[in-house]
Amino acid sequence: MGRPSMLQQRRAELVEAYRRVLAESGHRGATVARVAATAGLAPGLVHHYFRSRDALDLALLARLVADFRGRTASLGDQGLDGYLDAALALGRNADRIAARAWVGVLAHALTDATAFERVRVMLDGEIERLDRLSGRRLGIAGASATLAFVLGCLVFGAFAPRRVAGFAAPAAKRLVRSLLV
Repeated sequence: MGRPSMLQQRRAELVEAYRRVLAESGHRGATVARVAATAGLAPGLVHHYFRSRDALDLALLARLVADFRGRTASLGDQGLDGYLDAALALGRNADRIAARAWVGVLAHALTDATAFERVRVMLDGEIERLDRLSGRRLGIAGASATLAFVLGCLVFGAFAPRRVAGFAAPAAKRLVRSLLV
C-alpha cells in the first residue's frame, strides 16, 4: 500500500500562499515563482498541482467563498446583521488578507471569461442569500445594493484600510434598514 496522495494538502498550501502573495503584491506581482517560494515549494510543483494561473485563481475564488460562508455560518441566526458583520466587521473573524485577495480575484475575473462567469454566479447566489436572510423584504434590488456596498467596502479597504475601519459594518446595517420594504 502506497502513501496517501498529497494532492489536497499541496493544493491547499499553494492556494494559501497565492492568497498571501496576491494580497501583498497584487495580481501582476503574484508570480508562480513567488507563490512557490511562499509555499516553500519548487515552482514546477505549482504547475504540477495547477495547470494554469487561471486554475489557481479559480481555486482561490472557491476558497474565499467557502471561508466567507463559514464566517457567516459561525454567526448562527443573526440574519442580515450577522452576514454584514462577517463581511465587514473587524472582530475576531476579520481577515484583512482575504479582503485584498478578493480584490485581486475580482480584478482577474474582468480579464478571464471562466473566472468572470464564476464570479457572476457567486454574486447572483449572494444576492439571493441576502434577500432570503431579509425574509424577502430586501428584494433583488435592495439585496444587490447591499452586496454592492459590501464589495465596495472590500475594495476601498484594500486600498485604504484605516478609512473603512469601524464604519463599514454599521453603515451597511443602516443601509439595509433603509432598504427593507
